[in-house]
Amino acid sequence: MLRKDNIPVVSELMAADPARAADFAREGGGWRLDFSGIPLDREGLAALQRLPGACDLASAVERLFSGEIVNPSENQPALHMALRASRPFRGLAADEAGQVLAERERFLDVARALHAGETGLKDLLHVGIGGSDLGPRLVADALDADDGAVRVHWLSTLDGRRFERLCRRLDPATTGLVVASKSFSTEETLLQASAARDWLGADWAARSWAATANVDRAREFGLDDAHILTFPAWTGGRFSLWSSVGVSAAAAIGPERFEALLAGAEAADEDFRRQPDADGLATLAGLLIHYLRRELDCDTLGFVSYEPRLALLGDYLQQLFMESLGKGVDLDGRPVEGPTVPLIFGGRGTDLQHSIFQALHQGPDSHPLVLVGARRGGHGHADWQRRQMAHLLAQASALTNGRAEGEPFQRMPGNRPVATLLVDELDARSLGWLLAGFEQAVYALSVVWRINPFDQWGVEEGKRLAREIRKRLQG
Repeated sequence: MLRKDNIPVVSELMAADPARAADFAREGGGWRLDFSGIPLDREGLAALQRLPGACDLASAVERLFSGEIVNPSENQPALHMALRASRPFRGLAADEAGQVLAERERFLDVARALHAGETGLKDLLHVGIGGSDLGPRLVADALDADDGAVRVHWLSTLDGRRFERLCRRLDPATTGLVVASKSFSTEETLLQASAARDWLGADWAARSWAATANVDRAREFGLDDAHILTFPAWTGGRFSLWSSVGVSAAAAIGPERFEALLAGAEAADEDFRRQPDADGLATLAGLLIHYLRRELDCDTLGFVSYEPRLALLGDYLQQLFMESLGKGVDLDGRPVEGPTVPLIFGGRGTDLQHSIFQALHQGPDSHPLVLVGARRGGHGHADWQRRQMAHLLAQASALTNGRAEGEPFQRMPGNRPVATLLVDELDARSLGWLLAGFEQAVYALSVVWRINPFDQWGVEEGKRLAREIRKRLQG
């Protein structure tokens, strides 16, 4: 781990190395990651580039895509890549691969009918939490062009006040329900789903669907098989966006855009499998997080969006990274050798400039940032998008260079780690590539750190204790 007085100074590196800006950047899926603002010299970059070979990442990637057991604590493969493949996935047996494709068509048909207004529904309650909420909600927020017949309302946490307000505003006769839960036993989801079922009335099941891996529980809830949209048990919750869990997002944005999202994710999978080294953007992103966490001892990482449609990206990545990599033991059950995941945070860039950025610029602690933006906004306010980009570039410059002149209270130390992640224009394909790329960065990091990124026993323990305590409270 580097001492603070040994951390490279980016402004000095830039001045001494005119090629740094070009060489410290990678591209993929329409995105460009510029990491020249991270205090990392060429020697340090070369050391990072050797890590994939040292831990045999290529073999680990092949095991992942071949359907081998990569989640040993639950004796499961992790084949969420099959959910977005356009052809039978070779890591699956032929019959299961065909079933995955068939189930995709089923939920996209439901989404198509909802989006086109063929169901007569005007509103849709999507009940789910964690991975059954964050990914679909991000996609809908980013890609909804307001051209569909149905509005989606996302219900995750147990917020009785919000639920009651929705019930007062909506007409139960023109409202549908999607219950998204892999196990169909998640407490928060079932409580809200049961309340929604009661509110919808006697014919609720005709306009309700379950997205689940547990068909029996969905039947017990009252749904028939035609309204149960299944996905395989090896689908991890935080990787389930690509499955029928995404049906509400597909209903909001339209099935064509959702299929473009899947195509972008599939392209990212192909890139990762073909190039599982530091020249690939996904692997490099993971290696940079490794450097920030274990070499610079930074325990936070912000994903700050200057593309307002990606306002929820930080929330989504918080779960993806922290639930996957927040582990304290390695694959052999021994304590890990060093820290693992940083605390992930995020939000809208110009909003955060008026809240937390003061501390990021002048506080004594260093909090690395990835500033995410799009050069074009896809709307009629081009000047607004230029201003977003001006703020993004200004913040990157200020974090890197600081300010030496003026009174002590005006000065800023600079050399705060910052990277920019830019796309020409955000669309369904580029968003799919980005989200799948982050999944792959997580997997690359898990291989480097020798941990299991596909279980979440800490989450399960909290649920177990809550059940016991609830019984005592009821008593």
